[in-house]
Amino acid sequence: MEFEILTRVLFQIGIAGLGYVAGRQLQIKAQDLATLLIYVISPVAIFQAIYLSPADWSYLTYSLGTYLVASSAGVLALFSARLFWKDARANLLGFAGGTGNTGYFALPILFALFAPPQIAIGIFIIIGCALYEFTVGYFIVARGVMTARQCLLRIARLPILYAAALAMGLKTFGITISPILISGMDTFKGAYSVLGMMAIGITLSSFRKLEIDWKFMAFALGWKHLAYPLFGGLVCYLLLDLPTTTLAVVALMLSTPMASNTVLIANNLGVHPEKAAMAVMASTLMALVSVPLAVTLIT
Repeated sequence: MEFEILTRVLFQIGIAGLGYVAGRQLQIKAQDLATLLIYVISPVAIFQAIYLSPADWSYLTYSLGTYLVASSAGVLALFSARLFWKDARANLLGFAGGTGNTGYFALPILFALFAPPQIAIGIFIIIGCALYEFTVGYFIVARGVMTARQCLLRIARLPILYAAALAMGLKTFGITISPILISGMDTFKGAYSVLGMMAIGITLSSFRKLEIDWKFMAFALGWKHLAYPLFGGLVCYLLLDLPTTTLAVVALMLSTPMASNTVLIANNLGVHPEKAAMAVMASTLMALVSVPLAVTLIT
C-alpha cells in the first residue's frame, strides 16, 4: 500500500510540474483557469459525486462533522495568523487552515485503495470540505479585500452551492437522470483532478522571479501538517468511536497537502496567488511522507 500511495502522490506532483511547463510555454493565465474550475468544472464534479454517492443520507453526518471541524480550524488559523500579519495574507492562511486537497489529490487515492463503504465516507468528507471552501472559507479569504456584504453576494453567485443542493434534492426524491448524461460527467471529474493540480504549476509559471516568503511558508506548512491533523485527530479521538477502516479514510483526508483551491481562490480574488502556489507546492512535496505515514499508522 505504501508504494502505491507514494506512486500516486508522485503522479499528482508530476501533473503540477506539467502545469508549470504548460504555463511557461503556452502562456496560460492562471486566473482564467481558476475561474473555469470554480464556476464550471467543480460544480459538475460535486454534483456527480453527491448524486452517485453509494450511501444513504445517514452518511451526511460525515459531511456535517467535516464542515464544523473545517470551519472551526479555519477561524482558529485566521486568528492565529493575525498575530503575525494584519493584511490579506492572514485571511488566505485562515482559509488554508481549515481544509486540505481532498478533492484533486485524495479522491484518486480514495478510489484506488478503499472499498465502496469507505469510498462513500470519503466522498461525504470531501463534500463537507468543498462546502466549507465555498462558504466559510471563501468568506474568510474575500473578507481580506471586500466588505462583509460584498463577500456574501460573491458567495451567493457561486454555482457549486446550487449544484450540491440540486444533487441532494434529486437523490432525496429518487429522481433519476439519464445514465448517458451521468456518464458524460465523468470527463468533468477527471478534469477536476487534473486541472486542479495543474493550476498550482501554472500559477508558479506566471511569476518570472519567485521570492519565497519563509514566514508565510512556515506558518502554512506547520498548520497543515501539524496543527490541523492534531486538531482533527483529537476531535475523532475525544468525540467519535470510529472503526479502523473509517479512521484510515479520515487519516488520508487529514494528511493531504494544502488545498489546491487555495491557489484557485487566491487567483480569483487576487490575494497573493504566488504565495499560495509556493506553499501548496511545498505542502504537496511533504505529502510524499505525510500521506503514506498517516494511512500506514492507522492500518
